[in-house]
This record gives sequence, structure tokens and C-alpha cells, in this order.
Amino acid sequence: MIKNKGSLAGKTAAIIRKIFIVSFIAQSIFLFSQNLNEDLAHYLQDADSIVLTSHADLILETERPGKSTVRIKRSLLKDGIPNSEIIRKKALLTLEAKQELINIITGQKKNKPWDGNYCFEPHNTLFIYKASQWSYIDFCFGCDHYYFSKEIPVNKEEFLMTYEDWRTLDAFFQKQGVHWDGPMKDIRIDRSGK
Repeated sequence: MIKNKGSLAGKTAAIIRKIFIVSFIAQSIFLFSQNLNEDLAHYLQDADSIVLTSHADLILETERPGKSTVRIKRSLLKDGIPNSEIIRKKALLTLEAKQELINIITGQKKNKPWDGNYCFEPHNTLFIYKASQWSYIDFCFGCDHYYFSKEIPVNKEEFLMTYEDWRTLDAFFQKQGVHWDGPMKDIRIDRSGK
């Protein structure tokens, strides 16, 4: 009889160990299979509208002969809406394009962090209209840095971590026809006549 109790206790312990191991593996799979930037993806999915734009410089400097330089800072939002005075090109995302953007964001990598030079002259913005309010993420594809409205759930340790992530998002802006070409394009067009 004692042998049976010991073997029953041993079998029970073995079953508990197996349940623990299976549970641990299942939780690990769940954690590692979660997409990066999931909160941001949900925020975008629930948005009423998403508009991509390219915009003019946010800081204007003018010099007057014999006088100091005057700096004028322009904002992305004016009276709570995207500032039309600085927007050069814009595209309202279709449902398909919105899903493509979400796929780009959730498919980002978390290895080999990239930190480009820091010129930070942003010219591309992702405007999000949700709950009767506009918010934004402003991008500089020149130095691969961004800043965003405080209400957007951007996890800075997961969002746009690699050079490849930046190029993928840059290509998406180009595909939507709102990539910033900069002032050099205008100069080349004027000189060449094309």
C-alpha cells in the first residue's frame, strides 16, 4: 500500500510538472507572438481618419540687413486642425492603405537599433483624427527621428528601431504621393525646365 501512495504522489508530481511546463511554454509563445507597437496599431485601427502629409519647414528664419535674425515657429495644428498654411501634399488613407500602415507598424523589428544623424527637420506627418480630436506623429526621414502628440500610445522602445523600418515607412509615404522632396527639387525643376 505504501508503494502505491508513493507512486501516486510521484505520478501527481509528474503531471503537475508537465502542466507547469506546458503552461510556461504557452505563455512564452503568447508573449513572443504579440506584435510590436500593438497599442499604436489599435489606436490607428480605431481612428476615424488618417491623413499623411508633407509640409514646409516649421522654423522660418528671416534676416533683415543690419538687423537680427527673426525666427518664426509654425505649428502642425492650428486651432486644433492640421495647419493648411504649411501642408504641401496630403493623402487621406483608404481602409486598405490604413491596414497597410498598421501592418508596417506591427511588422517592425526590435533588433539592431538605428540612430541616424540628428538634423531633425521634419517634413512628413501622420495626422490621426479620433474622438473629435487631431493628433500627429511628425517624421524627419533625413535623420530618422520623430516626435508625437502626447495622447498617441507610441512605445519609444519599439517604434521605428531599425534603418529598415524607417525605409519601409518612407516608401509608404512615397507610395501615397506625399513624400517631401525638399527645396532642391524646385531648384532642379526651375533650372532644367522640366
